[in-house]
Amino acid sequence: MKTNKLILEQNDPKVITARNSEEKLFELYGVKAKEHYVKIKGFDLKVRVLEIGDGEPLIVVPGNTGDVFPLASLLSEIKNRRIIAINRPGGGLSDGMDHNRVNIRSFAVDTLNTIIEAFRLPATDVLAHSMGAHWSLLLAMDKPERVRSLTLLGNPGKVMQGNPPFLLRLLSKPPVNRFLIKFIMPKDKNKALHSLSAAGHSKEFLNTLPRELSHCFYYFRLLPHYEISLLSLMENAPSTIDGNQLHGIQQPVQLLLGDHDTFASVEAGENIVAQIPNGAFHIIENAGHLPWLEKPKECGHIIMDFLKNQ
Repeated sequence: MKTNKLILEQNDPKVITARNSEEKLFELYGVKAKEHYVKIKGFDLKVRVLEIGDGEPLIVVPGNTGDVFPLASLLSEIKNRRIIAINRPGGGLSDGMDHNRVNIRSFAVDTLNTIIEAFRLPATDVLAHSMGAHWSLLLAMDKPERVRSLTLLGNPGKVMQGNPPFLLRLLSKPPVNRFLIKFIMPKDKNKALHSLSAAGHSKEFLNTLPRELSHCFYYFRLLPHYEISLLSLMENAPSTIDGNQLHGIQQPVQLLLGDHDTFASVEAGENIVAQIPNGAFHIIENAGHLPWLEKPKECGHIIMDFLKNQ
């Protein structure tokens, strides 16, 4: 199936700058990644996968457009695991794509399943954020033999009528989204993290984060495929996962939700987990939609405790 892909040329100055910024961020957190590219059969595109550490495998599926780099501080807290971190199509130096050209549910499941097959993994623990968590729930429902457990970070996409911030909802509405994105793109590489204030993170806190992280947010958004990949993903997001579907998930699931997450209230998070037969809920206090930013050690401790019991 053709996806109207956008191939990233490795000698493109924008690609080189984004890659260099990621390397500096990973070096800051002591994250050593081996790079792989996996071709997604049937969709004519390549996905960049980062392999980090040794031990039992752990699939990582990021949120937003699919970049792994925002998770750097959390990945440094995950010990003795072989992390297989997927830069979803459109993010993290994977090929870009027009998500409007695919059936998004089958595409999400096929993408994750293809990567699991490429690494010859058995039923595997999965750690996922936001839209990546939505994709991972779909994988657990459609191919349950692939998923041993799920750790979800932040509100997992459109689950039980989750309600993203107003600005984000506008990004799903053409043609206004084509104009809006021009105004919300960061203009200053040292203040690129300020866009996360809409996700429940205070600007005062964001100013304390490493400039290397801010630079990654800035330079990855300048990549030639970013705009079409993001906007088409917002326009063709997966349909809502309701309580009945959640009730059919038999794997152990835990949800870590920041109490300032603007995508879902603590009450909504409790309701989501209550529908899952083997679910656990953790509130991360004074944290936003990316709860590990404020509390990387706390989130890492919760995740490692959970994984030890699988």
